[in-house]
Amino acid sequence: MKEVRGVVRDNTRVAHDTFLLSLDCDLPVSRPGQFVMLQVACGYEPFLRRPFAILGNQARTLEILYKIKGHGTRLLAEKRTGDNVNVLGPLGKGFSVHDGEETIVYMAGGTGLPPILSLAENLRQGILILGVQSKDQIPLLSRISSLPGVELKLATIDGSCGRMGLATDVLDDVVCNVSGSVKIYACGPKGMLLATSECAKRIGAWCEVSLEEFMSCGFGVCTGCVVETTGGNRRVCREGPVFNAQEILF
Repeated sequence: MKEVRGVVRDNTRVAHDTFLLSLDCDLPVSRPGQFVMLQVACGYEPFLRRPFAILGNQARTLEILYKIKGHGTRLLAEKRTGDNVNVLGPLGKGFSVHDGEETIVYMAGGTGLPPILSLAENLRQGILILGVQSKDQIPLLSRISSLPGVELKLATIDGSCGRMGLATDVLDDVVCNVSGSVKIYACGPKGMLLATSECAKRIGAWCEVSLEEFMSCGFGVCTGCVVETTGGNRRVCREGPVFNAQEILF
């Protein structure tokens, strides 16, 4: 963990209310699934930092994909080239990567795309299932669809792109047509993570989920992001945000 100054290179809208922030930033090496805490304003309003999953972190370029959801992210969307952003990270535990012959399935829903896309760009194999409300909420479509070795499957609630329905509907079809064992990585709404976890348990697949929770400090002091697990209460910022799916009591 390191506190560094980031300088905005670009802050571009890439979908409805969704922006890609690129910072010139000397952040230590991170792994897919880790996150940073950003100070979105120079003063004390808002006082607390905001957590953001790391999309990319290489060659002094930190990429953050974020959706405007409140006061803090609205302020972040106003940042322009040359502005400073205070960065704390990398934080948390990232995804586990094991060598094997399993078919890898990535599940991303809502704002859960950044850590999943980061992992897919790292591994460059498998099937990526992305579920959103409508076509105009799909960010970085050309970047995802052109990723070598990764097949993209889309699901939209309104049917405007890909399959009409939920990402978990697509998951059910995928696992039925895969020969051999499956490894699943997921990030998104709790309902999606629960359904993904149940699917993984049903077919005997290894599954990790990245949880999204409100955080105040980002390194385990405030205990504001505690979740229940089979091993007791765990801090998402410290013991997570990535957990074995079967450990989480959704």
